[in-house]
Amino acid sequence: MDLFYLPVTVDEVPVQKDFMIGETYSFLFLYNDRKDFYTCTIADLDGNVLIITKILYGAVLVDSVVDGLNLNRLILPLNPQEIEQASVLQGQVVNEASFGSTILLLLGNVISS
Repeated sequence: MDLFYLPVTVDEVPVQKDFMIGETYSFLFLYNDRKDFYTCTIADLDGNVLIITKILYGAVLVDSVVDGLNLNRLILPLNPQEIEQASVLQGQVVNEASFGSTILLLLGNVISS
């Protein structure tokens, strides 16, 4: 499985990098050492801040429509090992013990035709 991700490491933060995701945007990653979390600021190339968001595991980085922000991919903080585990478990029977507790019905992108 080929995974695409934004190449940012703990050792670099604070760091600002440009990424092309539909269009080119400037991403600023910061760490809050008082509360132990990371944030991401996305700006256009003119430096206009479009969104500032806290990075949360399993939560889409940009979860709403933002004027001027036209990402063509979701950015989702996940552990790649868990994705691999899911592919190994694919096809396993969902039973009474797991349905609605450890196995949830997750929704992905709306597919436009």
